[in-house]
Amino acid sequence: MDEVTKEVVEIFKKTFPELKDAELDLDKNQESFENWDSFAHMELVGGVEEKFGITLEISEVVDLDTPKKFVEIIEKKKA
Repeated sequence: MDEVTKEVVEIFKKTFPELKDAELDLDKNQESFENWDSFAHMELVGGVEEKFGITLEISEVVDLDTPKKFVEIIEKKKA
């Protein structure tokens, strides 16, 4: 697991404490997370922006519905 993926997993585990001891499926979509509401979504976005020093556009934020998409957008922005 690369560094970006590890950090995204940590951000998800911080936002969703019930994932603490579970392995995070990066392809799991938003509907599969019991508590992934608009507040949790903004917490994830804020955590990613702060951790990686990037700013996500509204159009990008709307499309983020899996942990894998968070990893992909970070890698694209950091390239």
